[in-house]
Amino acid sequence: MLLLGLIGAAGVSSRLATACESTSVQGARRGCIDQIVSSVNTSAECEALCCASSAAHPVLPLPGMTGPGCVAWYHNQWSQCFMCNGIDRHGRAKSVIPAVNTTECKKQTPRPGHPAKVCTTGVVKPTFLPKPPAPPMVISSIGTEANAQYTDGAFNSLRPPTYCNGSFAALNRSTELDVEGWPKMDCQITIFDHRPTHAWAPPMDDPEHRQADYSGTWTLVLTGKATVSLINAVGITLGKPAYDATTNTMTQPIVFAKGGYPKVQNLLVLKFNETRAVPDSPAAANGTGFRNLRVFRPGYGPPSPSGSTKSPQLFTDNWAALMSIFSRVRWMGATGTNSYNWKCAPPNAVSCTVSTWEQRHTPNLAFYDEPNMPVNSVPFEHVLLAANELESDVWINVPATASSPSICRSDADGDHTKCINEDPKSTFEYQLALLFRDGNNFTNNVGLKPHLKIYVEHSNEVWNYGFKQHGFNQAFAEWEVLNKTYKRPTTNLDKPVPGHPDIERRQSCTNTTTVVRPGKIGQKDSASVVGSACWAKRRHARRIYEIAKTFEQVFGEGSLDHKTGRVRMVYASWGLEHNIQTYFNDTLLWLQAEYGELDKFMYGISYAQYFGPHSQNSCTGTGAGAKCTGGFNYSTATKPEVMQGFVNASNEGAPMTM
Repeated sequence: MLLLGLIGAAGVSSRLATACESTSVQGARRGCIDQIVSSVNTSAECEALCCASSAAHPVLPLPGMTGPGCVAWYHNQWSQCFMCNGIDRHGRAKSVIPAVNTTECKKQTPRPGHPAKVCTTGVVKPTFLPKPPAPPMVISSIGTEANAQYTDGAFNSLRPPTYCNGSFAALNRSTELDVEGWPKMDCQITIFDHRPTHAWAPPMDDPEHRQADYSGTWTLVLTGKATVSLINAVGITLGKPAYDATTNTMTQPIVFAKGGYPKVQNLLVLKFNETRAVPDSPAAANGTGFRNLRVFRPGYGPPSPSGSTKSPQLFTDNWAALMSIFSRVRWMGATGTNSYNWKCAPPNAVSCTVSTWEQRHTPNLAFYDEPNMPVNSVPFEHVLLAANELESDVWINVPATASSPSICRSDADGDHTKCINEDPKSTFEYQLALLFRDGNNFTNNVGLKPHLKIYVEHSNEVWNYGFKQHGFNQAFAEWEVLNKTYKRPTTNLDKPVPGHPDIERRQSCTNTTTVVRPGKIGQKDSASVVGSACWAKRRHARRIYEIAKTFEQVFGEGSLDHKTGRVRMVYASWGLEHNIQTYFNDTLLWLQAEYGELDKFMYGISYAQYFGPHSQNSCTGTGAGAKCTGGFNYSTATKPEVMQGFVNASNEGAPMTM
């Protein structure tokens, strides 16, 4: 849902303003909202509260907003506007009693079985709750790709600690950081750099030099003690630190001034001197470090007095209100799907690159830069928590390197054909499914809410040679066909499809011939196997079946059912006009021939939609002779055609994710 319409205009009473100001302290915004809701009696008061003292804002009004002032307030305090308008931060109805004057009251006809209202001036409390107005537009069938906004502004953006000498050389991971990545000595840390792009290496790409408004008081919290100073700060000041000896917790305000770039620059680099991790530990020349550094945004934190360094709230109200209008959220980018790295060199590059569940990023890490893992990626535990909070279906991407009961994993120095003998239930793939079913200690052992669905995709754009997962998938497909492993002593990737000799003519799937192409001057020759492109397509499709069977084992029989199941497997591939035949038709015919009817394990298909001023349909000729109105492009449709497609899908009730 979006915001309901605001009606009328009137001054907000000083009583309301005072109530909000008196309780609007860090970590207490929700209490303030509750008082506002209980105090607002008219929609006019609500509008005044939500839009008072707001300057014009240079963005388009959103549905339900009545002017630029409301839009500005909407951006700064969305959750309060939601609450004022009878909707909580997740879009659920929250009763707000409307004002009805005597004249209007007499015109109203009571519902059957209910007594007539007592008509008075001012606030009238009906004997039944009013029916909530309908949402302004149908949006519940649309999903989106997203990242998370944490109340801890430093979360998953911290850069590894460096020495205090200005060299920006990183501390030694094995000797100067603890097992979770916290420093064991004095250091300096870049908390975040959110200046306009290329501010660090001009010219900037935005001539207006826009950056987010971070003005207000942030709160630094850490376990231990330190003398904190700013490095290269512009428009940022430090407040007076405080230390609680009973919990060994230090807090310190960090104030961002109001103003745009370059008057204020969203670059926060802190130096930590005289650090002491434990109160009674002996002093050391270079300090003894600290743990659990957090930098809470204005309005959040510090944590509860229990000594925990976790914020009582993980995600911001604004973010939760924004994301809750979507029925599903895809976390491909946030979880770093495209950034799992190769670990080894040939000939053993593939099987020793396979990632275990223990190697993933977990919520307790200080810095999300584990070797060969996606930098600053969001832990899957937080994806689960976000889905439960937003009441939204979740779309996850199983990494191409994830260990699986069907994938050979070897040691870096071992024989590729000698797979590590491991319990299938300990693999990344199985444990990921188990996390979303049951949760773990990071989620208080709470899994995905039973009424929510989980969409599952194998990696992302596996067809795209610009991504590492493309090379990983193709290399594993080639090795399987040409060398075999004990997990796959025989392969089906090169099998012909019965009754479809046309597939072999198009793709040469049974051809294992190696073709050597002479390199350019100064470059090595290149070699490729004729059928490898076909095998790679098929392996990607087969992973959907394999992952589906793992999730079905975890979630139980019937979990893949289209109507009643919770697990929805999605086959995603390339969708340009000239390759739909090979990437979809040919490949899915093979998959069906090998594993049976697709709808028994696959919920739907997805393809990369390119759109622009002109589609390929407007081109004449093919290949090098193609002539298009706007030059050759990857567009499969024009922008109006794509939008009409979304409208059609919405009218038909088809789920969409953009």
